Amino acid sequence: MASPERESQTFLQIARKRLKRQYHSSYHHLDHANTSFTHVDHSVDLPDDVLDMIFSFLPIKNAMQIGTLSTRFKNSWNFNRRLDFDNDFAGGRSPEDFKSIVTKVFDRHAGSRILSFRLCFDPNREELLVEKWIRKSIEKGVEELDLEFYQSGNVFEGRRPFKLNSDVYEAESLKILKLTLCQLDPPPKLKGLHVLNTLVLRKIIITPTLIDTLFQNCFFLETLDVAHCHRIFHLKIFAQKTFKVLKVGDCQEILRIYIDAPNLRSFHYCGHVCFIKFNTVPQLKDVMLSFRPSKGFTETFRVRNLVFDLHPIQVLTTTSTFLEGLSPKFIGGKLREMQFFFGNLKEFHLIMEGAIYCNPYDIISFLKHCPSLEKIFIDFKDFCFVRGPYWELHNRQSFQKYISSFDCLKFIKLPGFKFQKDELMLVKFFLERASFLEKLVLVTPKSRHARALTPNLQAFYQYLQPWKASPGAQIAVFEHLNDTSVCPKHSKTWY
Repeated sequence: MASPERESQTFLQIARKRLKRQYHSSYHHLDHANTSFTHVDHSVDLPDDVLDMIFSFLPIKNAMQIGTLSTRFKNSWNFNRRLDFDNDFAGGRSPEDFKSIVTKVFDRHAGSRILSFRLCFDPNREELLVEKWIRKSIEKGVEELDLEFYQSGNVFEGRRPFKLNSDVYEAESLKILKLTLCQLDPPPKLKGLHVLNTLVLRKIIITPTLIDTLFQNCFFLETLDVAHCHRIFHLKIFAQKTFKVLKVGDCQEILRIYIDAPNLRSFHYCGHVCFIKFNTVPQLKDVMLSFRPSKGFTETFRVRNLVFDLHPIQVLTTTSTFLEGLSPKFIGGKLREMQFFFGNLKEFHLIMEGAIYCNPYDIISFLKHCPSLEKIFIDFKDFCFVRGPYWELHNRQSFQKYISSFDCLKFIKLPGFKFQKDELMLVKFFLERASFLEKLVLVTPKSRHARALTPNLQAFYQYLQPWKASPGAQIAVFEHLNDTSVCPKHSKTWY
């Protein structure tokens, strides 16, 4: 089955070919007739069937607008393939008006296929109508189904989430399924969902049985993305070889995550520090560990075990809580550092959020285990280093004596830079040890509470020049609103 994008490209290519033939035919005719014109109009009308086909791939909102602007295409929206009734479509409409339009579109739909059906709606007392919409989209081969339900009015009414009917579990064409505030009760053996590629779950009760059923039946599942879901205490993933992406965000009750997925490429986690274990991750390249700040000292053993599993990765985004778990600890009366190695890591993005005792040496003691780093992003946000006894007695001297270089490092970006003493100490450290650095970018904070007193930039650039081990390294300072420099691969959250 051809993808929607490929299908639309095919029809556009047909349209271009017709235009080209008609244009050359007109030009050839005029040339041989030896006719003189002061102006030649080369505009050519595309045939209605081609335009109708192109319009059918537009979102329904745009297709309906075209119908109101041109009587020639007033019925084109009846063949639309992208029925996106999301927040953008609602646009201030009353619930009754919204419901009436969606019903009208489905009742009058005359096309042979529906590629996507997106719905943002409160299904309270309209369950049968919603089921009718879903059923018709499935009958017409829908490939992407996005049901974003919400509960308006009093949230304490104790209403149950919308219960998916059997039509969804029997859908044979679905490739992308996104569900919010739904109740899932699939049978052990699914009749459909065999080509499902991506599953996104929000605000849903997830049980071990549900996870097992999905992986035992959805043979081509590549991506599982769960966030704000409930009753997940122990998440166990036993995946097929096709499974590549796992994302878990803000599932408050989660205690353990166990992953057995031999071809997993990407793992994103956002939440409190929990026990995470990989059986084997030879293909893992891209990791986000956005740990929430701990109330006390980070449980070192959880971070330690995780680090040893992540050695193949190339991109890592994490928070200062993660580094605190890796920082040197007193063992047997001596301060000892953890031994680990990230030989493949190319990009490191550190978000300084809620740090209790993280200092510049904690950052450096991690980076020295990453010899292949090419890009470093350290987002200071509103964070300010605190020079306590731990720094003064143990870390300051180690920081000053560090002699290794970063021979692969090419780009450094420090958002939230406030020109404070410890921040400048880090800048000096990097500039002196990055022999092939191409660019250093400093970005002032967003928050009013962390406003930086920006110095005279020309004098500041001159002040940094003696620190540069790379003579050609550029140094740029941006206000946060004017920052046009390279961004890290990950933002703080994805949902």
